[in-house]
Amino acid sequence: MGEIKNTEIFDILSSEMELSFSMKNRLRQICIYADIAGIDMESIRKELIDKGVLPCTDKNGSKKALAEIYDNVACAF
Repeated sequence: MGEIKNTEIFDILSSEMELSFSMKNRLRQICIYADIAGIDMESIRKELIDKGVLPCTDKNGSKKALAEIYDNVACAF
């Protein structure tokens, strides 16, 4: 399997989470920022899967996952 591009990771992450419209927009913005900054979102995704954060079946779990994704991207520098 080839490397997953950050432009595709949004679709993968959103399929693994239960997102409201605003949460989906926030995830999209985080993915765009990560793509511009050269951050590997697939490694963040794999880390969250290993920790049991993803996949999420409810919005509360998705809020926590979204917060962790944001923290990982924001703290990448």
